[in-house]
Amino acid sequence: MAKFTKTLLASALTLAAGGASAAAFQLAEVSTSGLGTAYAGAAAVADNASVVATNPALMTKFQGVEMSVGGVLVDTDLHVRGTTALGNSANQNNVVPTKVIPNTYFVAPINDKFAVGLGYNVNFGLSTEYSNSYNAGTLGGQTELQAHNFNLSGAYNIGNGFSFGAGVNAIYSKAEVRRTLGDQVAVTKAGAVRAQAGATALQHLPAAYQSLSLTTLAAAQPANKQLQAIAAQFPVGTTAAQAANSLNVLATSLSSYTKETEVTRITGDKWSFGWNAGLAYELNENNRWGLAYHSAVDVKFKGKYRNALSTNLGSVIATNSEERDGKLTLNLPAYWELSGYHKLTDRFAVQYSWKRTEWSRLKTLDAYSMDGTAHYMHKDEAFRDTNRYAVGVSYDATQDLTLRAGLAYDRSASVNHPSISIPDTNRMWYSAGATYKFTPNLSTDVGFAYLHGTKFGFGEDRATFKVRASGYLYGLNLNYKF
Repeated sequence: MAKFTKTLLASALTLAAGGASAAAFQLAEVSTSGLGTAYAGAAAVADNASVVATNPALMTKFQGVEMSVGGVLVDTDLHVRGTTALGNSANQNNVVPTKVIPNTYFVAPINDKFAVGLGYNVNFGLSTEYSNSYNAGTLGGQTELQAHNFNLSGAYNIGNGFSFGAGVNAIYSKAEVRRTLGDQVAVTKAGAVRAQAGATALQHLPAAYQSLSLTTLAAAQPANKQLQAIAAQFPVGTTAAQAANSLNVLATSLSSYTKETEVTRITGDKWSFGWNAGLAYELNENNRWGLAYHSAVDVKFKGKYRNALSTNLGSVIATNSEERDGKLTLNLPAYWELSGYHKLTDRFAVQYSWKRTEWSRLKTLDAYSMDGTAHYMHKDEAFRDTNRYAVGVSYDATQDLTLRAGLAYDRSASVNHPSISIPDTNRMWYSAGATYKFTPNLSTDVGFAYLHGTKFGFGEDRATFKVRASGYLYGLNLNYKF
């Protein structure tokens, strides 16, 4: 096999692993009422049935059956400016498509001590889309991850102001990663030229030499550097005629590639299980603290792997567009949150949160064939643990109208190995929202948040990038007391 082939697979295909991962792809958007305060106090506030997702211990604060249904629309402006390793433009606007993050919750008190709840939300998710002809296509293509969380929880009022809750989570995860050749097509074209030149040189050897092994020919002509280089790429015993034919086939394959040529596509889905628990302490009806924990989950994807690279490249990761079974483990982090809620007057309350996410357990991403013999991809992540700080206020303007506002600061997890597949940044949240009661039983939450990401630049596999990001979140939930 030509040395170029090895270079292509080491650079293009290994780089394709960059988007199989993501930076901080945790989603805070579990409810609209929380959106209005930038999710400050999430583990201590019991406004509606969304406590199933934030702190199940708070279900003991409900007097009757309640339900909440809605979602948050995320509209992100993320722009990338960059230069590839080959010196070409790597600019792309509007990398993240607009998405809706749905949620549904149900709480039912059994008696004055015990309550149960059901919930559905999306704890983790990401989506980035670069054009199929993007010059840095081996680094940024299409990346999609959804982790749908279905929860069953119970809560018990211990007494003396304490409540405890716990639940089990069934998580359906679905992922797809696609990368293209981009401007690396120039490398394949150059490789095609070299392969064709090598084939021509062998074909011009005397007819008597065609059946001789390259090893023998190279030993007989030590000054022929081209012959020495060709012989080094083929197994011992390969004849000149066989090598010429292989190089012709390789040249044909490489010359057919374009920017849009698919160098990797990985798809998979998996059901996984985790758990969550929470503790709440209520000093009195105006002062409450909460501590919530969600377990780590290892999502062991089993799915399909393919690319459009010719098997003539001689690599186990070239599939010629045929799908192969594969596996990949994604280590989702544990996270916990400490929150407080204080009603300072009859109408005005403040709340705050500190959330810690253990991203450092996501160190690498590796995809293998099902039997483990083929290593399809490897990507170092080395994420760091992150902290999120939030503070918010709420004000009962009237008996039926509550107004909210909040600020939050989110730190990036992908400091050590940033990637344009998920260009994560430190960000500030500026939030506002309201709840309006149409009837004593029916209310609606509306919320808005502006997310301002810090501008930053970084290098990735000899390419350089600058990223600018901001986001707009719009939430709507309906709540009903039965």
